[in-house]
Amino acid sequence: MLVRLTRVVRHPLTILTAVVCAAVGFGYRSAGEVGWGVVGALVGLLLGLMSLQVGMLVGAVVLGARVHKVVLGIGTRVADWTTARRAVVLRAVPVLMSVSVGPGKAPARKRMWGAALCSAVAALATVAVTALSVSNGFTLGLAIACAAAVAHALVPRKLPGSTSTGWLVLNLPRMTGVQAQQLDAAPLVTATVDAVQDGELARASAMAAELSDRYPALRTATAARVLVLQAQGRYAEALLQAMAIAGDTTQTPQEAAVSFAALAGLAYATVESGQLAAELGMDTADQALENAETLGYPTHRLDGCRALRELILGNPTKAISLARYSADACDDRLGRADDLATLARAHMAAGDNTAARAALAEAEQVVAWWPRVAETRSRLDIS
Repeated sequence: MLVRLTRVVRHPLTILTAVVCAAVGFGYRSAGEVGWGVVGALVGLLLGLMSLQVGMLVGAVVLGARVHKVVLGIGTRVADWTTARRAVVLRAVPVLMSVSVGPGKAPARKRMWGAALCSAVAALATVAVTALSVSNGFTLGLAIACAAAVAHALVPRKLPGSTSTGWLVLNLPRMTGVQAQQLDAAPLVTATVDAVQDGELARASAMAAELSDRYPALRTATAARVLVLQAQGRYAEALLQAMAIAGDTTQTPQEAAVSFAALAGLAYATVESGQLAAELGMDTADQALENAETLGYPTHRLDGCRALRELILGNPTKAISLARYSADACDDRLGRADDLATLARAHMAAGDNTAARAALAEAEQVVAWWPRVAETRSRLDIS
């Protein structure tokens, strides 16, 4: 259960509302003050979003929640310090921060709730400081936009790939049933994923077997088993498990969107590996991809799937473009290595082995043992 709390440029109505409110608030003043108010509104929006992220990061570190990813900035990747445990990425324009946290040590739910509460408290404190500092057009616009950004984040809302601070604060303490069980199972699930990230597949396989015994029907436990099978190159077996997750009639639409996105990527990989006939696998993958989009899965996060699809269909130029974009945007270690493997294979299909070797070298710097990366190396060495 990863929690991504960045809701930035994807909410233009928040920006527009803040700017309009600021302009109305001091519209009776000079044109110069109105202009400064608009500037202040943009700064206030960024300040409000940053305070939420910083509060979440500090709360997670202090309380022992798992910090999976910290991304500073937007745009082109400048540098990253990604490990098996955590991705830390610096992008070209360092005006925003994105923090992803999830359950780690027990009691996972209390730690995550505490981190979310720290996020809310830090953001509300920032709003209070900006409100008390109003003295001109700029600071008025800043205060209004900061308050709007924080208010938007405190509205309980859960979407595919993101969860608001308000949802966490209100729902984590009273969570019951399957969702509570998922958090209880989180330490073992996380340990299994960590073992895969470390390339310790024998240990990961043993923990996956334990998950199967203890939580046979739990979707997060099944997802961890899928990752282990995928890391072993056993795509057909992993695909069967992923289809079971996607077919779960009790999951929420948000969970279903994630399930179908994972199923699509895995089905394409299974076809590419030759473990499933194309006439069967492509229909399954295409339908899963469509379902994920329909259910609201972020379109840009499906580019890796689309790249592999275009590669299988014999369109290497499209595959190169999509795989490059996906690799640059992806901060997940295994996902990025997989995208780079697709990029290398697309260059090979286009007849450019020099570019393929460059892409593969980049993939090997991330995760050299990942099955599609290692197989691509074997193909290039032969050619």
